Amino acid sequence: MKRLLILGGTGDAATLTREANELPDLKIIYSLAGRTRKPNLPDCEVRLGGFGGVEGLVTYLNEAEIDMVVDATHPFAATMAAHVAEACTETNIARLKYCRPAWKQGDVSWTSVPDYASAAEQLQDMGSRIFLSIGTKDLEVFAELADKWFLIRTVEEPSKPIPLDNHELLLERGPFDEGHEQTLLVMTQIDVLVSKNSGGKMATKLSAAHSLGIPIIMIEQPPSPAGDVVDSVEDVLKWVRKLK
Repeated sequence: MKRLLILGGTGDAATLTREANELPDLKIIYSLAGRTRKPNLPDCEVRLGGFGGVEGLVTYLNEAEIDMVVDATHPFAATMAAHVAEACTETNIARLKYCRPAWKQGDVSWTSVPDYASAAEQLQDMGSRIFLSIGTKDLEVFAELADKWFLIRTVEEPSKPIPLDNHELLLERGPFDEGHEQTLLVMTQIDVLVSKNSGGKMATKLSAAHSLGIPIIMIEQPPSPAGDVVDSVEDVLKWVRKLK
């Protein structure tokens, strides 16, 4: 029986795991970094916590006798994706990167930037009230914008203090409809929305901001490591079936 390690971090990863769990003669281990306190777990063997870098992942892959790996971590988990690619190369284990399609500009337009620092630079000459809809990690680059006020939305109370003097923390769990997002933007008098291009179904916060004439700064996805990349659950299942 082949052993498949699925590295999760998105709702798509949980869906993928549930569907792959229906395949015969396949043992699935679902791995999560453990940052979410109430994760959505599929009905299979689950591993919570990090691996300890490339070396730790190599050790785990060998000890767990893994035959193939699907990296379905968040599109912005670039360090983890690089570690997975390196570990699988070292162990000669088949690896596939799943990355849902990035949002494309159309009816909603935005200013694209490659990283957080570039987003902070763009904000210097823009409005004073910012909806920083990018989670609670790596916010230090925005601390220099002392004349700005930031709205930070997250599902759970962050484990570390927000490194911004002028901010409000909003604890909310989506999904949100466009009416909700418009009301939030108006009530908090937001001038600029900063978002990560997480991909998949277009987020309603983007259409809400567009309808209100609020400019959007979009941090685009980092490039995936070299190797096979697919953008649908069905393509992942086809890959797994081929290697079973």
